[in-house]
Amino acid sequence: MTQRESLEFAMEQETMVQVLMVHCQAMKRQETRLRLATALMLVTFLATLVWIQFHQQTTHPVSGASLKALRTDEASSRRLSVYFRPAESMTNDCLQHQTETLVQWVRLSEGLDHQHINLTNNSVLKVLTEGLYMINLRISYRVLHNQCKSSDKPEAKLFVNITQQHSNYDAEILVRSAAESMPCKQYWMQSVALNKVIKLEANTDLRVKINSESCKFVNWSKNTHLDVTLL
Repeated sequence: MTQRESLEFAMEQETMVQVLMVHCQAMKRQETRLRLATALMLVTFLATLVWIQFHQQTTHPVSGASLKALRTDEASSRRLSVYFRPAESMTNDCLQHQTETLVQWVRLSEGLDHQHINLTNNSVLKVLTEGLYMINLRISYRVLHNQCKSSDKPEAKLFVNITQQHSNYDAEILVRSAAESMPCKQYWMQSVALNKVIKLEANTDLRVKINSESCKFVNWSKNTHLDVTLL
């Protein structure tokens, strides 16, 4: 290669390097513009969200009274049920009746306060507020050692009734009932569950009754309960 050719080749290389540098600088400027545009879009989007939230708060303000009422409603929605368990004296009370025994209860919670429902004489659930109620009852039975002898019947009859009574009614009305048979076998376990949604008038009395014959099989301490929920 002659000296002239070498000089021309060097000039061409220098020109290519300059072109490449210019191209790189242009790409960097374009990338910077793209980043700035993206950042501007994000800032605009966030500002729009903040403005919408502020506009909603100013358009629909929540006063102190409204907030208090909202909290009261939320609290009341968590206190719609009342729970009962059988009274400890039920075992002795069963022996005093010939055919039918009125189940006595102990109140476990104050979910439905005394403005809605109350317990009278440990056996009558006095509904004070008219409304739609869900009633859940579960009575658990178990046959203990020596409760079933050879002279006993091979089956035990289980009768459970939920009734309501009101001054507008001529007589006590049956809400829900169950009639089942249980094998009289040692250590046998069985449950009767009743549930119903019913509209009750104010000052309605609810009662739970079982046949006295089945009293000795009732597991009063466990798995026997009554729940009443205002819907």
